[in-house]
Amino acid sequence: MQHDKLKDSQGRYRTTSLFWEFRQPGFEPLYSIKGYDLEKPEGIYPSLKKMYLAYDHVPGFEYDFAMDIFGSWDHWTKLCKISQLRGEIQEWRDELDIRLKAINLKAMMVAARDNDAKGVSAAKYLAEKGYVSKKGRPSKEEVERERKIQAGASAELESDMARIGLKLIEGGK
Repeated sequence: MQHDKLKDSQGRYRTTSLFWEFRQPGFEPLYSIKGYDLEKPEGIYPSLKKMYLAYDHVPGFEYDFAMDIFGSWDHWTKLCKISQLRGEIQEWRDELDIRLKAINLKAMMVAARDNDAKGVSAAKYLAEKGYVSKKGRPSKEEVERERKIQAGASAELESDMARIGLKLIEGGK
């Protein structure tokens, strides 16, 4: 990418004018915010969303992406604060977060099949739905339902642990 096209004639970072969807007279758009490369008679506008999702990074910590695409962390943070883009970028972050969680949960599912300490830990995490964020106080029905699920999962976990010769040590005993 030619980083000289990322600033205006006065050396200021371009923001919405970078995108075809917000094109402005006198500024050549460079990207699209759509999830696909946008083809128009005047050219192809690469999808910034596709580029963002192609990077291996944690949502909110996109330093390599910012430096590669914009040549500047400051430019990226400025884009993230623009009202017309803030919602889009947050949706990209949410999608990436879900993708990363799915990849990691699949890896844990594979690990849970192993008859070792890692497998037991992974199985317990999955059985206890450790990947679900807890919000607010649960209702009495939810607490009772979860207690029954946990009792069944604990019994099954203890059975599996006994089968492979492991013991659960409670309370530091």
